[in-house]
Amino acid sequence: MGSLLAALVYIQDLRYDFILDDVPLILMNENIASWRNWKMAFLNDIFSVKDPRIPFEITALHYRPVYKLWQMLHAHVFGFVVPWWHLTSLLLHFGATLLVYQLGIKLLKERWTAALAALLFAFHPIHVESVAYVTASTDLLVTCFALISFLAYYRFRQEGGPKLYFVASVLAALLAMLSKESAVMFPWLLVAYEALRETPPGTRQNWKRFVWTLPFFAVVGAYITVRTLLFGPNTGPGPGGNRIAALLDIALVLVVYLRNFFWPFRLSFFYPAEWGSQWTLIKAVSVVLTMIAVLYLWNRYRDRSGIRLQLLWAAIVFVPVALGVYTFVRDDWVHDRHMYLVSVPICLIVAALLTDPKWPAKASVIVSALVLAILLIDTFLQVPRFSDELTIYASALKVSPRSVHVHDYYAEAFWMRGRYEDALREFKITTELAPQATFAHEGYGEALARLGRDDEAMEEFGKSLQGTPRPIPFRAYILSEIARIELKRSEFTKAADHMREAVQIDPQALNYHSLLAQALSQQGYWKEAGEEMRLDTSIRQRLLQDQRDSRN
Repeated sequence: MGSLLAALVYIQDLRYDFILDDVPLILMNENIASWRNWKMAFLNDIFSVKDPRIPFEITALHYRPVYKLWQMLHAHVFGFVVPWWHLTSLLLHFGATLLVYQLGIKLLKERWTAALAALLFAFHPIHVESVAYVTASTDLLVTCFALISFLAYYRFRQEGGPKLYFVASVLAALLAMLSKESAVMFPWLLVAYEALRETPPGTRQNWKRFVWTLPFFAVVGAYITVRTLLFGPNTGPGPGGNRIAALLDIALVLVVYLRNFFWPFRLSFFYPAEWGSQWTLIKAVSVVLTMIAVLYLWNRYRDRSGIRLQLLWAAIVFVPVALGVYTFVRDDWVHDRHMYLVSVPICLIVAALLTDPKWPAKASVIVSALVLAILLIDTFLQVPRFSDELTIYASALKVSPRSVHVHDYYAEAFWMRGRYEDALREFKITTELAPQATFAHEGYGEALARLGRDDEAMEEFGKSLQGTPRPIPFRAYILSEIARIELKRSEFTKAADHMREAVQIDPQALNYHSLLAQALSQQGYWKEAGEEMRLDTSIRQRLLQDQRDSRN
């Protein structure tokens, strides 16, 4: 009944469109259109189609083959009919809820507590982003596979099931690892389980019990090895500046996540960067109180290994989330979808507290029902945030009004809908909030150029170019935009100089050689112009052939 209520709350998102990263990962991704490309899922990161307009500083590498195969399956079965993509996310959430219930029964030994934990998980608003945002299905997949893996492991180790369960557990752990990087901590969940595992009376615990966890560490090691061989030791763009200093902000990030979980009333797709990077007295007190609460619960439930295990699990699965400060830019440190797996042990702990035998049974039922009702209503109100991109960004700006990325994305969304003046307003705000952000000036300049306001566009391109001294594809793209305006102005020498640098940086980029050819031909350098056109034609033919191969 509870899962049905959750489904009714989420069912409204079936009419929502693809948004945000759904566009490049699904709508514009030809690689998922054919099963013939299945090998590419194991050879490329999820953003296999790169855009030179995205500077290195705001990109990160994600190697998730199972997630890519999940997208291919959808494209093959449903095409790009968006309601089906939303429906399968909802079904994954339903499956994860059932798995949380089974986990609660195994570890907490009480069906009512397990049911309450599952309902907390099903109803909680912090999961709206994972369920309503199609791209976030990666969090649903890793959670389902991780829970299946543990339950199979438990069946083998605790209940004496056949070895087939152990094999199934390792396989599910592999699928979890190939779904999202956060599964890297899964073996440690098993170590914690083995350390606290209940054994029959008279049975002596020894170190050999941990041997069963070694295949799971091997899975993680194999994943890291393959990922490194394919992409090198890529750890993401980082926060900018000193990464070690950023690690000091981990406690702040955890406080933000806990705040969002226990007070989920101003949730957002983006949160202010200062929430996770600026200490205040209240935040310091929150960190101390969190530590005291954990120690209190650990001591209080010394006789209930299931609850102690969930405390350890919560700390373990928080590690990848916390290390986001080392991997991502500050604006991407906190996202609700990262709490999907983390919330499993937290829901079990909260359910155990609400059903503690020390509570009068009637009071426990009343408080639990009230909490569930509040969460369900809040979730119902949160889902519409994901109806379209304009709604996403408008709601995010209420929480994070000075977010550079939100204003930039908001501007792009306005532009795509033909609301050019609104777009220019947001682009300008972006450059004012972050005058050193090269992508902000480039985006504003490109919008101005499309509207024929070339003088203003050149000024913005100049600022972006000045802030991008390294020979990266983004600099080449800026140079090509400047050259286009110079060709319009008949400034052929300048255009040729800029395009020579652009093709030197990114010689395989489409249209760069043709732009250089235009500038050279206008100066009478016909031979050089012809050579550049041949290069452009060769690049274009190769791209067309690649597209044909991907369709076949």
